[in-house]
Amino acid sequence: MAAQGIEEGLKKRKITNVKVKAGRIDDIERHKDDLAVLVSTMKIKQEYSFPVFNAVAFITGDEDGQEQIISEVVNILK
Repeated sequence: MAAQGIEEGLKKRKITNVKVKAGRIDDIERHKDDLAVLVSTMKIKQEYSFPVFNAVAFITGDEDGQEQIISEVVNILK
């Protein structure tokens, strides 16, 4: 759900050279060296070398919150 929303938001902004993957919380450690940004619907307490965003807005349907998250991700990816 969140991954699809992020992917659609990035495409609308003409950012297509990224991989958006849905995963489980235990996937983070395994892929942390490959991540530029983490957008999660779960609370992440661990600190990482990449930005971590809470994506609850994609679950609750908060469109303003979704747009804010996508904008922040876009700024990081530019």
